Amino acid sequence: MKTTDEDSQILTKQLKEWSVQIAVLGAKHDAATVMAKRFALELAELRIKHHAATQQLRELELHESGMYMWENIGCGG
Repeated sequence: MKTTDEDSQILTKQLKEWSVQIAVLGAKHDAATVMAKRFALELAELRIKHHAATQQLRELELHESGMYMWENIGCGG
């Protein structure tokens, strides 16, 4: 049977190991949070660019279809 001193040492060692694991996981969590915020910003910027490009493409398509329509009318049909 283990003595109280041995039990105390075992628990102390386990607590130290868990403290290290907690610190490591905490650091990983903090780094992941920073990365997630960066990804969210990048995603928002790309969505804005995507939306703007889509709008430009629609405007070009409307412009081109309007131009062709007027060219066809000018040619008699």
